[in-house]
Amino acid sequence: MAHAAALSSLTQELVEVILNQTEPARVTTLRDSSLRSLRYHNHLRTNQFDVEKHINGIEERFRVLNRDGLADALRDRLDALSAVSNKFTPEMLHLLLELSDQPVKKTKLEDLLPQKELLVDPGEQLKWEDIVNEGGSSDDDLWKKPDFNDDSSEDEPLDDDDKDSNASLESGQTSLSSIEAQYRRRPQDYVKTSQDVHLLSRVQQTQAWRLPHSRAPGQHHADPARSELQLLRETLFMLAGLDNDLFDKRGEPSDKYSMHHASSYSLQSVLKSFGNIGRNFLVLRALARKRQPIPLLEVFRDGVAKRLQAFDAVVSNIERRLVDIKEDTVVSLMELQREIDPHARPLLDLSAIIQQLAQETKAQPFRYLELLFDAASTAQLEGQEGNYEFFGRLFFDCFQVYLRPMRRWMDEGELREGDETFFVTKAQNEVSLSQVWENQFTLRRAADGLLHAPRFLQPAAVKIFITGKSVVVLKNMGKLSRSGAQAAEPTLSFEALTSSDLGGFAPFSETFNVAFESWMQSKHHAASSTLRRVLSESCDLDGVVATLHRLYLMSDGYRSDIFTLALFNNLDLLNPKWHDRFVLTELAHDAFHEFGDIHRIIITALDGESQGDIRTSRRSVRKCLPSIGVTYRMAWPIRIVVSGESITHYQSVFTFLLQLRRASHMLQASYKTMKSVGRKDEQALYFGLRSKILWLCACLQSYLSNLVIGPLTEKLRKDLEEAVDVDSMIALHAAFSKRLVAEACLGSKLDPIYQCILDVFDLAIRLEDARRTEHERQAAAEADNSNNNDSPPEAEDRSTLFVPVSEEEDESFLEEQDKSALVLQDDRTYAEVLREIRSGFDRHLRFIAGGLRGVARASTDPAAAKWDTLAEMLETGVPQTAW
Repeated sequence: MAHAAALSSLTQELVEVILNQTEPARVTTLRDSSLRSLRYHNHLRTNQFDVEKHINGIEERFRVLNRDGLADALRDRLDALSAVSNKFTPEMLHLLLELSDQPVKKTKLEDLLPQKELLVDPGEQLKWEDIVNEGGSSDDDLWKKPDFNDDSSEDEPLDDDDKDSNASLESGQTSLSSIEAQYRRRPQDYVKTSQDVHLLSRVQQTQAWRLPHSRAPGQHHADPARSELQLLRETLFMLAGLDNDLFDKRGEPSDKYSMHHASSYSLQSVLKSFGNIGRNFLVLRALARKRQPIPLLEVFRDGVAKRLQAFDAVVSNIERRLVDIKEDTVVSLMELQREIDPHARPLLDLSAIIQQLAQETKAQPFRYLELLFDAASTAQLEGQEGNYEFFGRLFFDCFQVYLRPMRRWMDEGELREGDETFFVTKAQNEVSLSQVWENQFTLRRAADGLLHAPRFLQPAAVKIFITGKSVVVLKNMGKLSRSGAQAAEPTLSFEALTSSDLGGFAPFSETFNVAFESWMQSKHHAASSTLRRVLSESCDLDGVVATLHRLYLMSDGYRSDIFTLALFNNLDLLNPKWHDRFVLTELAHDAFHEFGDIHRIIITALDGESQGDIRTSRRSVRKCLPSIGVTYRMAWPIRIVVSGESITHYQSVFTFLLQLRRASHMLQASYKTMKSVGRKDEQALYFGLRSKILWLCACLQSYLSNLVIGPLTEKLRKDLEEAVDVDSMIALHAAFSKRLVAEACLGSKLDPIYQCILDVFDLAIRLEDARRTEHERQAAAEADNSNNNDSPPEAEDRSTLFVPVSEEEDESFLEEQDKSALVLQDDRTYAEVLREIRSGFDRHLRFIAGGLRGVARASTDPAAAKWDTLAEMLETGVPQTAW
């Protein structure tokens, strides 16, 4: 109740103070409404932290505005308040802040301390009255402007400025700012009124020659002769780009002026030479006045403007020397021409470059860099040291701007958006990480196929491109070292170029190439070596390449045999699940289980041929084996080096090796278990064919292993160790895969020979199927004569020559299948089939050997020597006479 009574009393008092009236009814009504609002309000309390932040801001602003006294006073009161504060302190401070009105501007320190001295004692004040009394002069004399003329008199009346000074004194505004504003010199103060009529007449006479005069009929020069000083002055005006009466806007001299001591022809000849300079300078001045939107062109414009200013300074010095003569001077246009020529000659050549740029349509922004480079080279060769230094410095000033996107690309791997001058461009669509190196960035080329870069940079453009891509890959891998990116780079300037060992002797182009190569190598080596080290150490590039060789090139023959034999057994057993990717992958994992990353190996059937009729597919190496695909999942940085095209080449070699092993397997698998088939002449024919086909398979296997795969993989390993950058590694591996395909006779040139080799492999399968067919026919015939006890002598001989079939799991599984798939449906006899196979083999062997020999002799391919060696190996088996 006490709280309610106190709140009611305080509310009534507040209402009476605000209304400033004592009408009871109105006061009671407003008090009750205000009391209800205060009693039932549900607002949160004031945020004390915001209040403290606001007050600290006011104190800080006091100190920024050099009102430290107010800031100290505020801080003292806040410190004192903190000792007696309670929970309502933030609300009170918030109320004071809401009631404040520009405290920084309107608060005075004197108002805070009305009965005490100021915190800082200003000391004794200096007043204007003391200064006037001490000097013994009146206030009017104090503010008079001093007159330094010798004939001045104190009795002269005050001028307007003195009156203004007295008025300002009477106004009482004596602050420093008002005094400075009042006595600051204005343009009107520099106006001089002269009453020297004689001097004015002399000036008018000197300029009278500019006024037009009448010309008599037939008289070419009606105007009187002019002095050489007048013509020289007008010439200097023209050279400085100013209006004059001797030359028109195009730099053509007027023919109405003459001199006493020179003929008109001689004078016009000299003036035309000056006019030619001025006409070419108009091109430079027009360029200097035009702002360029492209930074590369803007720096060129700025360089031209600076060199024009330097020339104008030379002209101004000549004018100063003629105006303020310190010694005897001969005024001569010829002397002016001799003095101006060394300074004007480089600018004339520069004007020719600008005019050439204007005439070229669709010129690139960096085109002027090529022209400046050529101009510097030409000037050095001609021995023009002034022009050489002029164009060399201008070239490097502009080239520094062209280096900015190049430096950003090589240091950070970034491109400025919308930059059309740099020769590297980024694809609009994002690509996968493994395609960053190949497809994310490309070299910008013109419509004619030329690189979008200055000619003197094109030899180094590829290395610059590689460096930036290396940085991008390192950034994506999180391996970019900022310390390496910020390493000091060699200075690339005209001074550094001329001060080098080759600067004074070698051509400018040669010294520039050496300096730029050093600058570029400082960035290229760091990025390339870092990426190469990361690929070798973190990504185990060498190990991955070795694994690819084991899988695709079957360099580990033992492990490869485990996989291929299991695959071939499934085919021969007519297993309907032989093409299942899980079955194939499991077979590969079992074969290569010693590898630490077998989970990366996936074997699949690539196309629909694997799903066809297995009875037909197993009879040809063309049917199902090409559908077997090997996939080895590599980290994306490795896929940069091992491209998709290289994997395709690997797959081609893998398929060929698989087909070769299939043919050998068909002839070797049943050697220990085969029974005698046919007559003795048929057996001789069979074993002769079998040995020849096995010999051919052995030759191919030896050739591929010892002459192709072994040397190439060893060379690749050494080359990768010596590679300087990733692009070299990519090129080396791509060249390796292409040469591997070519030397393995899998290229487009040798496709007929490759198809013929596959025909021989199919003959091996057909030979084995023919033997098995004859064996089945003979077994059936023996079953029909099983009741006959008389065995022919030949049967006993066969039983002693061959080992009976062992009862193995595969054979038992085969018995459960339809063996008709393994039997050839042919009406010809066994002997006829064998003769046909022999004829086909001889024909194919001759074609293979002869074709290899012919292609090797007609081709310039590096693999031709290997083809010739293989042809020589196969020619030993070509029969010289028919059997």
